[in-house]
This record gives sequence, structure tokens and C-alpha cells, in this order.
Amino acid sequence: MAGESPVRAYIIDSSIAVKWFSQEAGTEAALVLRENAFSGKCRLEAPDLLLFELADALRFNSCFNADDVKLALGSILNMGISFHPAEGPLLSRAVDLAFRYRMTVYDGCFIALADIRGLTLITADEKLMEKAGNHAGLVRLSDAVPEGSDR
Repeated sequence: MAGESPVRAYIIDSSIAVKWFSQEAGTEAALVLRENAFSGKCRLEAPDLLLFELADALRFNSCFNADDVKLALGSILNMGISFHPAEGPLLSRAVDLAFRYRMTVYDGCFIALADIRGLTLITADEKLMEKAGNHAGLVRLSDAVPEGSDR
């Protein structure tokens, strides 16, 4: 409708998605972000790599069995997140970023997608922030969704 501002979109990394399925520091803020996406206050995007990283993190969490991991993957696929394949320019940019910041290509993939899409990357990964925190558009979850935000 005329006069309505577009819904803001964000890139999320695996550290955010893991918090949706486990109780740990930052879980409350991650759940607020998820609720904002469900309610249409924002849109979430990620490289499809997030699915594999989430599955791997949950697989090595003793609280989850194979069925739990499959349920979590099914759930995240139904959240309305726009997943982007890690290929072509995205993969090339991820490799460049990995060398620039001395990080994994996996981490570079999330930053590369944010760069290509012109969006903010929200992360709860402190190691990523240590390596690339000065990269434009990279924001800590705690800064994007302050503690005590309404759900």
C-alpha cells in the first residue's frame, strides 16, 4: 500500500538458528528476532549452508537424536526464510572474504551474501565478530535485538 515502508530484511547465520533450538546465552534475543519474522516485522535470509551447519550443531548436541534434528530442519524450512544456494559469485566472494579475514569459507559465505544482497548480517558468533567485526553490515545479535526486547 502507498506510504507503507518495505519490511526490512536481514541475513542470519547459523549461530542465530542454533539458538532457536537450544537454551543458551542469547536465546531470548534470537527468539525475538524469529518472532519478528513470523509477525512480518522483518524478513530473514541465509545461505543454504545454514541448514547443514544447524544440522551438524544439533547432531553433536547430546540433547538431540536423529529424529529431533530432522524435525528442527523441517521446522526451519517452514519458517519462511529465503535460502540462497552457495554457488557462483556468492562462493567466489566467500573465498575472498575467508582469505581477507583468515576465517572459514563457511563464515565468509554469510558475509558474502549480506554484501551481495546489500543487507545486514546478524550474528551471535563472537569469533566471527573478532575476525570481521569491522566489516560493514555485520551486527551482533545483542545489538540488533537488545536484551529485554518484547516478544
